[in-house]
Amino acid sequence: MAMRPLQGRPKTAASLHRDLGALGIERGSTLMVHSSLRSIGWVVGGQQTVVRSLLDAVGDHGTLVMPAATPLCGDPASWSAPKLPDDWIDEVREHLPLFDPQTTPTTLGAIPEAFRTWPGTLRSLHPLESVSANGTNAELITREHSLAFSEGADGPVGRLHDLDARILLLGVGFNRCTALHFAESLAPKRRVTKVRFPAEIDGRRVWTEVPNVADDNDTHFPMIGQKFLAAGRARQGRIGDAESVLFAMRDLVETAVEYFDRVF
Repeated sequence: MAMRPLQGRPKTAASLHRDLGALGIERGSTLMVHSSLRSIGWVVGGQQTVVRSLLDAVGDHGTLVMPAATPLCGDPASWSAPKLPDDWIDEVREHLPLFDPQTTPTTLGAIPEAFRTWPGTLRSLHPLESVSANGTNAELITREHSLAFSEGADGPVGRLHDLDARILLLGVGFNRCTALHFAESLAPKRRVTKVRFPAEIDGRRVWTEVPNVADDNDTHFPMIGQKFLAAGRARQGRIGDAESVLFAMRDLVETAVEYFDRVF
């Protein structure tokens, strides 16, 4: 099969540096990034160039943060990709490896996986919703991660809110933004589900079940994002070919909390 010809111009460390600066990313900031490598276009050096450019953008005194979720460490009965045959589930559940912060890859794409293994990157210990961080505030952000309500106040996303972090949606939409799960965790009528995963407790493998904010499934998060952008509370531009949005986490959380209080 013939490969499709490459379009546009190659993206380089220099061009990404210009784009990140033009969007308003500041040195010394704490920056949470949700990303899609494919949306950027063809990058010389691939995902490693993107990670290096983002680290350069926040500088030696800044902190870069990315989600490092591992949904395939959860109960296989809950998996959607892949969706397992019913007669496989018990066997897969019995042999499912435990989450290992050093070796378990994230399924969130090439950029977060490259960042997870980057020299100096730390990772929080949640079996399903871990976060990677590199820089000045990395240890503070990843130090503690509550098993229940993993994207709530008692974990890395809560620390990002405390630090007045900036969020970059790099070629992805608000449906990928964990700050909206954090905002919903603050709502009195938040949507709640339960998640299960195996863990080692006192040397024994134990299946653990905890409450968590339920998936949005593109129900409310895109509408919150549209409202937020319409209010002019974010900067929009392109990183390579990727339509991107930069904003203060606290501003989005304020908008989302108001929305959830009104709608739920």
